[in-house]
Amino acid sequence: MPHIHLEYSANIENLAPQPLLLALNQALLDGAYVHLANDVKSRAVCQHDYVIGLGDESQAYVHAKVSLLTGRTVELQQEISQLLLSVLEQHLPKQSQLSLQICVEILEMQKATYSKKIV
Repeated sequence: MPHIHLEYSANIENLAPQPLLLALNQALLDGAYVHLANDVKSRAVCQHDYVIGLGDESQAYVHAKVSLLTGRTVELQQEISQLLLSVLEQHLPKQSQLSLQICVEILEMQKATYSKKIV
């Protein structure tokens, strides 16, 4: 059920979002954080309008927001966060001209208000 929202600055060199998203999904499946491959959904959005600090163009970022249903311990959330941070670090292309900030944020979705239907 996790949803991964990946945002990244447009100045990153040679970023291919599709393989990166597949690697994140695979890591959750391999780590048994999801039971079925269809349970995890990921998407990426390139941000063209952004400012880092005071506009330093030598800075770039990748920010993953991972939405999980409530009920997981803080320790498990930290484990997932560290796993996905590692996957991002391994799969992002090395930058020749940029300092790249990578982060993962875990968000909780309330089970009582989350609705899902497969049609």
